[in-house]
Amino acid sequence: MTPLVTERHGSGDGVPACPDAEVRRTVDGIVGLLLRTFDERRSDRLWPADYTVFATNPLSVAYGACGPALLLGSRTRGRTAPAAGLPTEVAAWMLGRPLDNDTYPPGLYVGLAGIAWAFHDLGWEERGEAAMTLLHSSSLLYDDPSVFLGVAGWGLASLRFHARTGQQLHLDRAVQAGEHLLRTAEHEGDTCSWRSSLDGLVHYGYGYGASGIALFLLHLHLATGEERFRTYAVRGLEFDLGRASESGLGLQWQRVEGDPVVYPYWIHGGAGVGSVLVRFHRLLGDERYGELARRVADDTFVTYSYAPGLFEGLAGIGEFMLDMYRCTGDEEYRDRAYAVARTVLWFRVVEEDGIAFPGRWLNRIAHDYATGSAGIGMFLSRLVAPGERAFVDL
Repeated sequence: MTPLVTERHGSGDGVPACPDAEVRRTVDGIVGLLLRTFDERRSDRLWPADYTVFATNPLSVAYGACGPALLLGSRTRGRTAPAAGLPTEVAAWMLGRPLDNDTYPPGLYVGLAGIAWAFHDLGWEERGEAAMTLLHSSSLLYDDPSVFLGVAGWGLASLRFHARTGQQLHLDRAVQAGEHLLRTAEHEGDTCSWRSSLDGLVHYGYGYGASGIALFLLHLHLATGEERFRTYAVRGLEFDLGRASESGLGLQWQRVEGDPVVYPYWIHGGAGVGSVLVRFHRLLGDERYGELARRVADDTFVTYSYAPGLFEGLAGIGEFMLDMYRCTGDEEYRDRAYAVARTVLWFRVVEEDGIAFPGRWLNRIAHDYATGSAGIGMFLSRLVAPGERAFVDL
């Protein structure tokens, strides 16, 4: 296999960006179609989504109902209760799903931690708290270390709940997550990493690798003031930095050692590592991380790829460019995000009732957060009104 990138552009190359009006029309079209395509009669999914929804659960952030619901809720946030943006049938369907530890793992993107976070952001605070309580009785609680599936993900959600509620219980649980990660880290020189439960391998990057875990530990350090969490955060990030592949494409990352492909994407690849670097720079004030973030941004910026989605596509690269813009204030990075958006819009499927996007492999319409319209809609919304990044910033 060869890398999936077919063309790249540097800044100032004259590539036209899409105007705000077109971006807003696209988001409105996505929202319009979401409001017309839910099917509350089904129990296995609410909106058309990536096939992974049938192997996970119907509510998850990545593939289930929470992603599209958050996009709908974001349209009313600040003006009224976020869930007011949801049709009553959607709210009833989501609140009517029974939660348990057999169907729902504890993690952030496919499990209870992400559902709890989404429910709380939608204004269903009690149900969010209940989901956070439930996940701590899961037999899988400490099964995987990653942000995507495991300890770092529910630890990050615990910090989010602490920031929103001020309850010490949530900070205590985040500390439990951090202490587990410190105990299970594998050390190599002045760096450390964690082994995935999926395949027993050490992954690189944000979703499954040390970079995502490092970001959680950094947030935990800032919340507690404990230096040990900062130390391991730096060691984890340094591990991934030491695993970069340097070529004519610049700094890129494989998923695991020996992978024949390098990736520019968010869950796997340069956009994920870069998103962590820019936050280390902002939160610690270390200029070395700022310089590395700028380098990774240059090397990761592409405007052509086979997929438009958030996790493993163009929208995730665009989000990284917005991260750089928010941190540095440099308009060049926002211009790059608009250039990415211009290509993303080429993938639009314009229907009578609104706008959709194809998901993974481009073979079916998907409205989910990971691969389809919801994640793309969140990127486009943040493009015209840059702010916090969902499930990354606290």
